[in-house]
Amino acid sequence: MKPLTWTIFSLLIAALCACGRTASNPVNPGPGTPNPPGNPGGLGFKTASLLPEQLKDLEQEVSPLLVELIELARSLSRNNSTLTGTLTQTGNTFTYSATPTNRLRVVWSDGVVYEFAVAQFQGNLSNGAGAFYKGNHLLQYTATLDPDGEMGPVNLSLRSQRQGSNLSVSLGGSATFEGQPHTLNLSYAQVVLSDFGPGSIEFRHQDTLQGSLSGPGFQVQVNETYDFRLVGSNSLVMQTIRTLNNAWSEGGQSFRLQNGLIKRVFRDGNPIEPDFWTASGDLLRGGVRVGGLGQQLVGNTLEQFLDTPAGRVRLGAFRF
Repeated sequence: MKPLTWTIFSLLIAALCACGRTASNPVNPGPGTPNPPGNPGGLGFKTASLLPEQLKDLEQEVSPLLVELIELARSLSRNNSTLTGTLTQTGNTFTYSATPTNRLRVVWSDGVVYEFAVAQFQGNLSNGAGAFYKGNHLLQYTATLDPDGEMGPVNLSLRSQRQGSNLSVSLGGSATFEGQPHTLNLSYAQVVLSDFGPGSIEFRHQDTLQGSLSGPGFQVQVNETYDFRLVGSNSLVMQTIRTLNNAWSEGGQSFRLQNGLIKRVFRDGNPIEPDFWTASGDLLRGGVRVGGLGQQLVGNTLEQFLDTPAGRVRLGAFRF
């Protein structure tokens, strides 16, 4: 995401979301295995194993970011009801103008433009954006943006509501992935199990993600869970455990990723404890195993992947 002066809470959320991507010391693994003749093209395999988590992570970055932007727009406009207008970044500073009046535009210093149309913004912003997002809130908006990384332009409709330790989120709209348009109808529920303590940090939540993704010639039924844990004081240890039980069809064939499990752990953004890392689970076609999740450690680089009839989908490579 683009640079802002984040609150501590937003930084920690962004750090959690970055696991397995920019903050986790990934290694470029090179091109995948070519698709064997007669097998599906493989986009469904990659979508089913990568895109649900990327979309959930995107929402967990974008919603706190939007709250930060609204707080900034209200400060610069000196109007505590501001939800629209234009924020323009120059270096590390922003200026504000009151137009447009139907959406909030953000023009970053590199010329990239984000747009948000906010339908509902209920919560307490008096103690800052981090307290707003962490506390009880109702946030409903549409977002048009082009995220960093392999996901292309997205047009999303999002709703985030927190009551106590429970957060419910819905995501709809479209996203470009691997150069192809995808539509999405996803929801996830999050339960916060532990929070910050005096003199140290301990933050843990569990998520359940369900719904559907549709791409060119296939539809994925998503059923995943996530366990995120962040502990530390002088250094931060982040642990992620993801389960996958997704099903989809492609090329006239039905597939299911059954009992998928991916485990990772990092200290200050660097992978640690290779014995903890896991990638396991079966890829079934018509009930018959035709591949699965796995990992291999070569030298000091660990690669996690999904082997499929269309070749290997690399989920990440990490240098210890």
